[in-house]
Amino acid sequence: MPIIFIELFVVGIAVYLLLPKSWPLFLIIAILLSLYCYAVNSIRLMLQSAHVLTGDELFIRLGSRFKSRIPLPLVTAVERASPASLPKPDIAGIAVIRDGDCLYCLSRTSDVIRIMLSKQIMVKAPAAGSRSRQGLVREILINADEPEGFIERLTAITGSRQRPDPGVSGKNIVPGVGEERILVEQAMRTGLFEANSTPNLELKGLTRYYGDYPAVQDLSLQVFPGEIFGFLGANGAGKTTTIKMITGLLRPTAGTVLALGEDLWKPGAAVRRRIGYVPDSPLVYERLTAREHLTMAGCLYNLPQDRIKKRVEELLAILDLQNWADQMIATYSMGMQRKVSFALALLTDPEIIIVDELTNAFDAPTLADIKEILISLRNDGKTVFLSTHVMDVAEKLCDRVGIIHKGRLIALGKVEELCRAAGVEGGLEPLFLKLTGIQAKARGWTANGQLVDTGKK
Repeated sequence: MPIIFIELFVVGIAVYLLLPKSWPLFLIIAILLSLYCYAVNSIRLMLQSAHVLTGDELFIRLGSRFKSRIPLPLVTAVERASPASLPKPDIAGIAVIRDGDCLYCLSRTSDVIRIMLSKQIMVKAPAAGSRSRQGLVREILINADEPEGFIERLTAITGSRQRPDPGVSGKNIVPGVGEERILVEQAMRTGLFEANSTPNLELKGLTRYYGDYPAVQDLSLQVFPGEIFGFLGANGAGKTTTIKMITGLLRPTAGTVLALGEDLWKPGAAVRRRIGYVPDSPLVYERLTAREHLTMAGCLYNLPQDRIKKRVEELLAILDLQNWADQMIATYSMGMQRKVSFALALLTDPEIIIVDELTNAFDAPTLADIKEILISLRNDGKTVFLSTHVMDVAEKLCDRVGIIHKGRLIALGKVEELCRAAGVEGGLEPLFLKLTGIQAKARGWTANGQLVDTGKK
């Protein structure tokens, strides 16, 4: 850097002495600065460009122009490519552009590799002939310094992942964490579900990206009338993002949410009035009383006044809020505020009830009452979709469960049938730990107060 400034200073002085006017000096300095910036940018691009292949994903990076992570289970084919035509590169010789469902991520026209995916993924790249800055692609073209070695390595990894297990031949399997393959049963319906084959809630290819990060990827499932469905996952797995998408609070990047057969994200969808939502933290007006809050909500729903009054009294009694109904919500405990959230969700007698983190803030007696309410709703033919961290509650309460991990659904069905498919004994908790690759550790304290692993499992 100092050498460049010295060079600019010397050239500038020489030009100033030789030419009577000063504007050529500034012109030459500007040209030199432009050349310098171009050279620095080219060097930086080369240093920051690297495609990294790990055991789980392919990280594509082309300087500051493009970066994306591709899960290896999605890769179906990789091969050398000689495209008949390539997009025109920019001044730095880089081409990062989408053309249909194909992404060109190239720094040269030689050593081109084509990667085919089983499903579309979201990438942040401009589209040819469009102002769109991101979109879905299924084919990716990149460069590799050693294309044959790269193809051999990628094929070896994806090939080992795609070999079917002999014990589950012909079944629908989805790659899980590490080397696990988890049975996902989409049609596990018995008893009441057989008589109600039309789902109340259906997710089709639901996907949500935050920038380049895939919070939820290609999530598809069905929940039926008269069913309590448990949606399970570790922190950051994508549970709350999914719930926000199916309640109309967060627009999906891709995919469809059908509630009672109607597209939830269709403009003016009336079906939203038939969904009750209980967030993980209560969203209430603390300067109102519970009675005032419920009455105001009924007016916003444009319910008849006599129905509002009757329904408010019913819910206050069901949730044991009668003695505090005329006190401001600001004086309530967190558990009581969540009771108000439940009452708001049930006010319109919805067909679908969605509960995020069922056990949050509830003591044991209150949780027992809430579970009885949910069972009663199920018996009335309602659909209950809930998330929870408490495996014992989910196992005893839910008819079916779905387990999401790193944004992907890795298991779906009845607990006992999933345990058999995964070869797990002991119920939902050991099943969950195995499928998500989480290892439970028993810990103890040493004499000096240091927390250590006891080695017990």
